Formats: sequence, C-alpha cells, structure tokens
Amino acid sequence: MDERSFLLNRETAVSYLNSLHHVFVLDGFANWDPEARIKVRVVTERAYHALFMHNMLIRPTQAELEDFGEPDFIIYNAGAFPANRFSNYMTSTTSVDINLKSREMVILGTQYAGEMKKGVFSVMHYLMPKRGVLSLHSGCNVGPAGDVTLFFGLSGTGKTTLSTDPRRPLIGDDEHCWGPEGVFNIEGGCYAKCIGLKQSSEPEIYKAIRFGSVLENVEVNELTREVDYMSNAITENTRASYPIDFIDNAKIPCVGPQPRNVVLLCCDAFGVLPPVSRLSLEQVMYHFISGYTSKVAGTEMGITEPEATFSACYGGAFLMWHPMKYAAMLAEKMQKHGTKGWLVNTGWTGGSYGVGSRISLKFTRAIIDAIHSGALDNVEYVNMPIFNLQVPTSCPGVPSVLLQPSLQWADKADFNDTLSQLATLFVGSFRSYLEDAAMHVGAEMAERILSGGPDMRQVKTLEAQAAAVPHEHHDVHAAAPGPDEGDGDSDVPPEECPACAARKSAPAAEAPIGVAEEGLQSL
Repeated sequence: MDERSFLLNRETAVSYLNSLHHVFVLDGFANWDPEARIKVRVVTERAYHALFMHNMLIRPTQAELEDFGEPDFIIYNAGAFPANRFSNYMTSTTSVDINLKSREMVILGTQYAGEMKKGVFSVMHYLMPKRGVLSLHSGCNVGPAGDVTLFFGLSGTGKTTLSTDPRRPLIGDDEHCWGPEGVFNIEGGCYAKCIGLKQSSEPEIYKAIRFGSVLENVEVNELTREVDYMSNAITENTRASYPIDFIDNAKIPCVGPQPRNVVLLCCDAFGVLPPVSRLSLEQVMYHFISGYTSKVAGTEMGITEPEATFSACYGGAFLMWHPMKYAAMLAEKMQKHGTKGWLVNTGWTGGSYGVGSRISLKFTRAIIDAIHSGALDNVEYVNMPIFNLQVPTSCPGVPSVLLQPSLQWADKADFNDTLSQLATLFVGSFRSYLEDAAMHVGAEMAERILSGGPDMRQVKTLEAQAAAVPHEHHDVHAAAPGPDEGDGDSDVPPEECPACAARKSAPAAEAPIGVAEEGLQSL
C-alpha cells in the first residue's frame, strides 16, 4: 500500500481508540541483547491483548519503565473496528499494516492477538540484518557445556516441544537473533501449541500454563474450569501464551554463545525423508530457504492427500529481504563458528500419511540427544540419492531400520516414485527465488545454494526405470484370475505375477551407496 492509505488506516485506528472510555497502554522491550534492544509500545482496547503482549515482550523493571522515554515502535491495535474495504488496497474489513519509515503498526478488523507478536518479529527481520545480525524463526536451548542448538520448523514439526527440554535451559521457543556475541531471544514469552497437551509428555509446557497465562481456542468446563487440551472443537490451532520465566529451566537473561548445532525440522507426510540426516552448508541454505513441511488430511478443508508446504526461511510471512540474503548470512555464521547442520523429519515412515505411521516422539528425542552428545559424529553414513542427504546407519536409542525409510516401505518402486514426486515439488517451489537471486547474493552464491537441492537428473533416471513396470499394471489384477480371455485382465494372482514381483523388489533410491565423507562441506 502507499503511505496515504497507511495514514488513513492509522487515523481510523487512533480515532477509534480515542473514542473509548479507557484503553490499555503497555511498554516493553524486544531483544534480550542490550545493544539490539527495541522499545515497543502497545495501545489496545482489550485487556486480553495487553496481557498477551505483557507475556510476549520483555517486561521492563520499574526503573526501566520510569526511564522508558519515547518508543522505537508503536502498535495501534483497534482490532474491534473494521477497515474500510472500499479504501485503496483494502480487500476486506481486516487490515494489518506496518510502516517501516514511521515504525508504526495498525491493526483493524481482527482481534487475533498474534498479529502484534508477528508485527514486532517482522520489524526485527528488517532492522537486524541491516546491523549484521541474523533474525531467525527458531527455538533455542543450551546444554551444560554451553552448546547452543537452534531449532527451525513450521507449525506441527515439534519446534517448541523439542526446544523445551528439561535437561537443557530454554533460551526461547520461537524468535531469535544471531549476532557477533552469540544468540539472543527477541521475546520475553512463549506461544506454544497445546492441542493434545499432556503433563506426561510435555511437563514443562503443562506446568507453565497457570495464572497469568493466556489460552486461545480451547474448551473449558464452565463448572470445574478444567481445560480440555484434547479437544479440537474450535480449531487444531489451540495456543498458550506465557512469560518465559514460567518455564522452570528457562535461561534468564535469554542469551547464549555461538550455536553448535542447527536443526531443520520437517513433518514429511510423504514418508520418504529420513528421521535424521547430516547437511552440508549448501544443503542447509537450500532447505532453510525451502522451509518444507506437509499438511495432512483433516487439518484443513479440502485436503485429502499429503500436501507439501513451503515457507521461506521457515517464516516467509515475516521476511523483509530476499530469502537468499538470510540463508547466506546463516551459512556464513555456521562456517565461521563450526556449526553443524541437520535435517530431522518428525513426520511419517513406512509409507505416506494414511499408510505409514508417525515417527515416535521418543525416537525423535533420542536423535536430538545424539546430536547434542556428538554420538552422530562417529557413525557410518550412507548417501540418499536425489536429495543427496547423508544418513547415519545407526543412532543410540533408535532402531537402525527406522533410519533408512526405504526399508520401511513394502513397495520399493512406490517409494522411489514418492521420493521423486517430493523432489519435483521442492524444485518447483524453489524456482520463485532464482529470478533475482544474483542481485541479492551474487551469481556464485546463488549457484552454491542451488547445488544443495535435489538432483533432478536422478529423478529422470528413476522415472525411466519405473516406466518399465507402470503403476497401471496393478489394475489388471482387478478381476479374479482365470483362463486367458483376451480381455486384458491378469490370468495369475498378484503374488505370482513376475512384473509385480519385480516392481516390489526394485532397488530403492535410498539404498546405501557408500560411506559419506566425515565433516561438513564448507563454502
């Protein structure tokens, strides 16, 4: 939108807020690093919104409040009042606008509290890279030896669950920056999904939900005031907002040294990506930009099959610069500090969604533990063709057969077809970032990033092999076996069909083809 349209919306919001008998004004900070700290002021009609941002911003001391002065960023939340849908650039009565020049945010026509949190994060994605600081949509924790791990992942991949570990102090669950001295949290609180929340599986989050927390979209028993965390009657996206110090082992202040590991999480509903693989820096950049996960049937209207979802840098809606700029900054910092990169799949194995099964959280936690302990540094790796991922052959606490997805599939040719399909989706999604990539990171860096993606030449080879025994062959077994009647139906049962036997025993694309070289490739 143009500046005049923003000013019209700003005038609408301010006029509405001025018409109220009272409003809530909240001052807080973004960024735990004092050198990068931003002063934020929220003006809102609802106590709910004020409490939400009280939880999510860094809460000033009384002395800091008295000396707060003029804010660096102001949020005018007039969400109860609609935008004029006939104004320029308006397509509905909902409008959420940020003016980077005046450092103001205006909210009209929506009372979703998360818009304020996302607005602050978006501004950080603009300001921090200009200072040489990388803003990241990630969780973060630190081990006893000061070993920091960054967790990236879209909703449903386990980012909050895996970063909230009772044995590793939590730096933050969602928004961080990586600067010259290490990492720091942008926020003062957590915003956790709580669908299916159980004290037995996620005790830290369960205990953090108490007086002062905000629960969204949950069902509450009016008599007992008990929350039904299993219910999705309103939506799957049930949420809890709470101050980070409600987590017993939160690290306060929320800062840490240079990261030792970067974990890229995905929930692969196609069931072909390994539970864990080691990445080169080029692959880290490619998968970071891709930001892959998948939707499954039942999560959204109209979805009946697994559907790939890509969001640049695991937070495309927040980005203010070209995705390759953030990726190049990430690789530069990883190379400088010797940080290792990993791709961890928390999704399906043994087949796609509806056929296979979800990888157990117990095994995913064992994988993360092995990354932290260094146990995966001294095991044998094999190469997975097409994606060229380095896959460990063993991991403490995880069945070896689980580490190789192709071994879990009954039909190896189906596995190859699905792997090729996913690779094609990756390549198609990535095309949108290539057109002007050289302008932002240079042609050489753009080529290096592209080299971290799937090898489509291998996809074409597998497609040619699959054509020899097409999927349609199975259809000829639809009729009962019998004498050859010349009608195209099979005259032998499927278990005796040579073509079907060849298809089921076809070499899988993920069959080990050799031990990978130790260590990460460097730029």
